[in-house]
Amino acid sequence: MKKVWQKIPAWLKAMLLNIILLYPIITINHIIIKLNLEHFPEYGIGLILVLMMLYLYWRIIIKWNPFTSKDDIEISFTFNILDKKNIISILGLGLFTVLTIYFSYIIFDIDNSPQLDFIKSFSNYDAITAIPLLLALTLTAGVVEEVTYRGFMQNTTNRKYAKIVSYLIIGVLFAIIHFLPLELILPYILISIAYSFIADKQKSTGLVIFTHFLADFVLFMLIYLNVLS
Repeated sequence: MKKVWQKIPAWLKAMLLNIILLYPIITINHIIIKLNLEHFPEYGIGLILVLMMLYLYWRIIIKWNPFTSKDDIEISFTFNILDKKNIISILGLGLFTVLTIYFSYIIFDIDNSPQLDFIKSFSNYDAITAIPLLLALTLTAGVVEEVTYRGFMQNTTNRKYAKIVSYLIIGVLFAIIHFLPLELILPYILISIAYSFIADKQKSTGLVIFTHFLADFVLFMLIYLNVLS
């Protein structure tokens, strides 16, 4: 089996890793959130189950992680949040993410998408339900997407291709899995490239996991509070 895997082109390995590492846990956590909204709309208790699933996911990933070279991006939560360069990276990357998504929707006059419609649906619930579940949703996106794209897929493609080629492959796959209107494909590719660049500079997933989570949570809360519509 190992020999078969070694013969597979890196871009195809990246696609397979996307399916194996991302879809199962994303699907499970989304089902938990939707069941919570349907059957227990008074409280966001699904957050507890989502955190348990993410803990289990992380333990499996760390045990299975084959990328231990000093040139690889380390799969880790840790980074120095007090370091000035890290603060600048978080603010810059976070603002770039939020503003790129926001202005892309305005420029292309997009009123809805499956993702946007789902987030808007939280406005029908009280904060005690909506905020914990939005937190669960953004934690899932931050951890699972960055572990998958930067921790596994990018390490795989970085070993075979030039950095910019690797970033583009990851960016295209990142945009596709969000099931976006065609107009948003390029903006999401650009966002992914920015995350890939920072992850390579950091040689760790810690900062990009935190920034991805933070940017999504801020954006989703602004939508929930009707600051953005």
